[in-house]
Formats: sequence, C-alpha cells, structure tokens
Amino acid sequence: MTGCAAGLVLVAALVVPGCAVARLPETAATGQQTATQHRLDVADCKAEVGYRHNYNGDDSPLANALRNVFVLGTGGAALGGFLTGLPTTVAGSTASEGLIAGAGAGGIAGGAISVSGRSRFEREWIACMESRGYRIVATPRPIH
Repeated sequence: MTGCAAGLVLVAALVVPGCAVARLPETAATGQQTATQHRLDVADCKAEVGYRHNYNGDDSPLANALRNVFVLGTGGAALGGFLTGLPTTVAGSTASEGLIAGAGAGGIAGGAISVSGRSRFEREWIACMESRGYRIVATPRPIH
C-alpha cells in the first residue's frame, strides 16, 4: 500500500464514524397518545432541544461540528474584522489581526461546543419525551 493510499484509508477510518447518524432510543406511550401524537411529540422534542443546544438530531455529529465551526468561525471573523477595521481594498490587502483572531476563536468555540453536543442533545431529548408521558424502551448507552 502506498503512502497516499494509507493516508486515504486513515482519513476514511476517522471520518466515516462521524458521518453516521446515531438513532435516538425508542419510546413507548404510557398514556392514551396516538401514533400521530407520538410522531409529533418526537419531532417537537427534537426541535425544542436542538434549538436550545444548537444541535440537529437528524444530522451526523461530524455535520453538526462542521456547521458550528463554520458559523462561529465566520461570526468571529466578522466581529474581529469590524473591531479592528476591515481592509478598504480587497485585491491588495491582507487580513487584519482581529479578523484572524476572531476566526480562530470562533472556530475553537464551535469545536468545543460540538464535543459533547450529541450526549447533551440525547439526554435532554429523553427528559422531554418522559415529561410528555413516554417511557424509553431501549436503554441508551451510558452518557459521559
């Protein structure tokens, strides 16, 4: 195996698990909820918890991490550029220190938020479903 092929295999081994969308635990109604109400409650809890934690339960952890790094990095760059002054001409200018520092800080913050995003999302989603009268059928894996 050549060095390039080995590198590609290593990258694929690191990236592919992050692309898998983990399923949420199965739930069962403890009251008189209909199947339609169950689906609506699942979607509502996903939306409510996802909004609070900036995490999309329908996307993979890698997609959530990339979105957080991009959004916060871009926002940080815009804030840093605004504070130190954006270049007046684009063609012959260099990035200001504030632009670079803001992008770096935003990217780091996005990565840090994403580290525990899935476990926080799943924990609160379970609490939301239990508060609506459902029980967890399958025991979820331990959340650290």
